[in-house]
Amino acid sequence: MKGIFVLLSLILVAVAGCINVTQPPPAPVVTLPAIVAFSASPAEMKAGASATLLWNVTGATSVSIDQGVGTVSAAGTKAVSPTKTTTYTLTATNSAGTTTQPVTLTIVGISIAPGLERRPFPAVTLTETVFDFINEAPGASWQNIDGPVKFADNDIYSVINYHIDALMEDNVRYPRTLTILFKKSDFVQGTYPEITIPQGAHFVAKVGYVAGISPDWGVKFCVSFIETSTGNIKYFDCINAKQDGKLDAFDIDLSSIAGKKGRFVLRASLNCPSCEVAEWVDAKIIH
Repeated sequence: MKGIFVLLSLILVAVAGCINVTQPPPAPVVTLPAIVAFSASPAEMKAGASATLLWNVTGATSVSIDQGVGTVSAAGTKAVSPTKTTTYTLTATNSAGTTTQPVTLTIVGISIAPGLERRPFPAVTLTETVFDFINEAPGASWQNIDGPVKFADNDIYSVINYHIDALMEDNVRYPRTLTILFKKSDFVQGTYPEITIPQGAHFVAKVGYVAGISPDWGVKFCVSFIETSTGNIKYFDCINAKQDGKLDAFDIDLSSIAGKKGRFVLRASLNCPSCEVAEWVDAKIIH
């Protein structure tokens, strides 16, 4: 009997040695989603234009973009038309967590429409004047609908001149303002001498009307910059000035053109069959 037990034990040991017990493979390690690309083209545009968001994500179970875009596929494009500078954030998620990446679409011009927000003045505390557009007005190249026009000439279409000791609609007297008198012209613009924009500079100006003037249609004032090396025109801001007992104001951060050389263009325009007169006040580049 004892011999049989020993024999059975040996058989069991031999069988056990022939069995190959396979362990289950380890669970795969899930890593965070990877955002391969996320961009806006163009990155800068005028208000009212369209830009395209482009993205490519790997390893995500869900992908979305804020600012109303919503859930999207792992790769794709989307046309957007923001009315102001907007940052879009791409969010990619899986079981390991979430990866995000922002992209900013910059609006470099503001479309004029009823209800355009009025900007307070002054909005900055910079004090050093780099360039004074009122003082330098006689040296600018002025133009109206009929072509070039000289500063202070009594042109048939318009007159560009100084107004001395001007009492403006805000009930403040200014020693000298830049007057634009429209006759038969619907716009008057001046292209100023070339300058280099320093770091930290702002363009500031007030615009409006002399006290007692009641404009028929109002005047739109605009600011742009022509870069010398490329000829590219950067449109900044426009204001529809209203006769309402206060001056409207520009405060434009020039960091996007810092270090560049070029010429500023100040433009005033209207669509009106009758005469109109409007003023640039304290127009400067400061830092």
